[in-house]
Amino acid sequence: MGDQMLRLGARIAEIEALYGCALDERDGRAARRLLAELARAGALLAEEADRAAGPVRRTAGTRPGRTRLRRRIAGTQRTADRIIAVFSQSRPKGLA
Repeated sequence: MGDQMLRLGARIAEIEALYGCALDERDGRAARRLLAELARAGALLAEEADRAAGPVRRTAGTRPGRTRLRRRIAGTQRTADRIIAVFSQSRPKGLA
C-alpha cells in the first residue's frame, strides 16, 4: 500500500505543478498544451486511485461501486473538467 500511496502523491504533485504552470502561462497555445497535459495527468491519477482502491466490499446502506473514495475520485474528475473548461475558453485581454 505504501508504494501505491507514493505513486498517488507523485501524480498529485504533477497535477499541482501543471495547474500552476497553466495559470502563469501567458501564451495561449502553450497554456492549451499544459491544460491537455493536466487532463492526461488527472486521468492517470484517477486510474491509479482506482487501482489502489481495489475491489470494494459492499457495506450496509451504500450502493455498489459508490464508496467514499469513488465519490471523491468522481468529484475530483468533475473539478478538473471544470478547471480545464474555464481555462480553455478565451480570456479577455489583461487576464491572459
